[in-house]
Amino acid sequence: MKTLIINGLVVTETRAAPADLLIEAGKISRVLEPGTMTDDVDDIIDAQGLLVLPGAIDVHTHFTGSHDFPERELREGTRGAAAHGVTTIVEMPHSRPPATTLENFSAKQRWLAENCSVDYAMWAGLDGRNLDQLAALDRAGALAFKAFLCSGAASGEATDEKGLPRLDDDGLLRAMRELATFDGLIGVHAENHDILIGAGNALRRAGRKDARAHALAGPEIAEIEAVGRVLALAEETGARCHIVHVSSARAAETIVAAKSRVRASFETCPHYLVLDEDDLVRIGPNARCGPPIRPRPVVDALWQVVLRGEVDMIASDHCPYTPAQKQAGEASIWEAGMGLTGVETLSPVFFSAAHIDRHLPLTEFARMTAGGPARAFQLWGKKGAIAPGFDADLVFYDVQQRWIVKGETFQGLGKWSAFEGMRCQGKVVRTLIRGVTVYQDQQIQVQPGFGQFVTRQAATGQ
Repeated sequence: MKTLIINGLVVTETRAAPADLLIEAGKISRVLEPGTMTDDVDDIIDAQGLLVLPGAIDVHTHFTGSHDFPERELREGTRGAAAHGVTTIVEMPHSRPPATTLENFSAKQRWLAENCSVDYAMWAGLDGRNLDQLAALDRAGALAFKAFLCSGAASGEATDEKGLPRLDDDGLLRAMRELATFDGLIGVHAENHDILIGAGNALRRAGRKDARAHALAGPEIAEIEAVGRVLALAEETGARCHIVHVSSARAAETIVAAKSRVRASFETCPHYLVLDEDDLVRIGPNARCGPPIRPRPVVDALWQVVLRGEVDMIASDHCPYTPAQKQAGEASIWEAGMGLTGVETLSPVFFSAAHIDRHLPLTEFARMTAGGPARAFQLWGKKGAIAPGFDADLVFYDVQQRWIVKGETFQGLGKWSAFEGMRCQGKVVRTLIRGVTVYQDQQIQVQPGFGQFVTRQAATGQ
């Protein structure tokens, strides 16, 4: 099967220019000058007036950890991912039970295989007790290993049976040493546990239950300190490390400065760039996440790191709690589910806020949504680029379309959004995965189970 895409403005990390794309056997075969090939193909897709971008890779999703209906969430929620330009998800280890053993990881992989409409990869979890499992989990396909330096429980235990406990410094060091033996990637939720518990307890004793109290319970210094600690241990062990959902510009600058001596990457999320602490107060429980939304000066400073091209990637930290789980925080913010829906808003909200509003180059958008995550998570060579030999994961954007975020239209059970009512420009109108149209004309074109399991690729030139 040969498919030719014509008349689109094709965006790579190095240029945005008119080009035609030849797809064979699900992969990009050739990138052609416009009009150089019009025959000997089975299908022609006319992308006139559209941008053609590499499909987004969302390295931070929680489809199976937010509520008690994980298979339904995967089945419906990944359809929403496809409809909004995410062609590969990397699912976190949270589930009942969490993916900390080979048995649990394999069982969870079967859930994803049966239900995903997009391609998928998986995290395994670190719980301080599973060092002997890590190499086997890597061989089973785990792209990365998640560690929490904090917990909502003062004891450091997981707050529910789907989650992971806090990893103390000794556990973190031991895990990084073990991961370094097979070049595994550790991904860290980096906030200082003691600072968070102390701040939260003080606010609760004072009777605070309002949304701003949540912001005060997660001070920026907790993130800054923990990031520095992770980088020091990464330098000591030589392990690859990835810092998830960075909300602090000072933490981001610390990571950037360490890259000359540490193999480190990091992500931020649209909510840390679009919303600020006053929005948290206005929105309430639907904006509760960890780390919390930061004050406007911190948000503005983080944008500067993005616009300098120093943020490795954008990710959603998608937590599709049910509306009831979020509304539980109306009387007390401490009762709201901790996290935001995000997989359907990841690419389009970032496109609108970064490219349309702040003139981030399209090449940088492609890097942050596709190439950056593919490199850091060793999917490069298969995913992350519009180039010969890569999977034909392509997203067609109509830059002229304007639309409004409405959580009630989301797929899955998380039918709500912290971005509710946000006006966006630029809309996904078609999505291809491995050369197959999975979304077009506002309809999903494939059945659950279409998605394929993706694992680490052999090292290639980058």
